[in-house]
Amino acid sequence: MQRTCKTPIDRLKELMTRNGLKIMEIGTNHLRVFCNGKKLFEYYPVSMKLFDYKEWHQLTYPTPFNGMGTWATEIQGITDSLRSRQEARS
Repeated sequence: MQRTCKTPIDRLKELMTRNGLKIMEIGTNHLRVFCNGKKLFEYYPVSMKLFDYKEWHQLTYPTPFNGMGTWATEIQGITDSLRSRQEARS
């Protein structure tokens, strides 16, 4: 059985791709996520912060005890909420 060790960046890219979102690397600690060609949020992986252009979100750091489950659930919930808000405006 092969173990996979994904970093939060790899996992983020996997989650965003699965949801049809695009990621642009702005800098070493700055990613911009797009939905349908429009900015959805900014993500700062070292500090685990996400800015949705209205408010900041502090995400839970993945640890050996909680894995990436909590972090992935948080980011998925925020992404779903932002996408539905964006679709309502369109």
